[in-house]
Amino acid sequence: MPGAEQAPPLARVYYRGDGSASALTRSFANAPEMMETLMPFLGQIMDESSIDLATKELVIMRVSQLNGCVYCLAAHRPVAIEAGVPDDQLAAICDVGELDALPPRERAIVAWVDQVTCDAGGVTDRLVAATLDHVRDHQLIELTVLAGTITMLNQYCTAFQIPRPGVDL
Repeated sequence: MPGAEQAPPLARVYYRGDGSASALTRSFANAPEMMETLMPFLGQIMDESSIDLATKELVIMRVSQLNGCVYCLAAHRPVAIEAGVPDDQLAAICDVGELDALPPRERAIVAWVDQVTCDAGGVTDRLVAATLDHVRDHQLIELTVLAGTITMLNQYCTAFQIPRPGVDL
């Protein structure tokens, strides 16, 4: 995986000022034309919108847990904490916690994310209605696109065995 000095010119803009980049970014640099489209898309999907960053990080962590993505779980745990996801909620969705301990809004969002991640065809009108008790229509669309995007990244990171942050290559 190239460092900034070896990265193609199109990919260099995604490296930090000191020339470093995450293992995921360095792997994407091997396909700079794809990276040029993918990185702004990911930024838009993961940035704050009508859904706050804490909720997005909760979704990212849950989807990554469901998909068993070691890289995304390690990379996003500190981001989730910084975004304001409480430790007990992280424990509930990622470790051994009880989902029933989550507040009603978060529990509804996790139920939605679980269903669309594990069996999207199994979404029921009842689940849609239960989720819409806590989010608006356009937010449900955003949550679904976020869950799908994270699943794609989870599959990429797992297939290419992208090392978690802090592991030297």
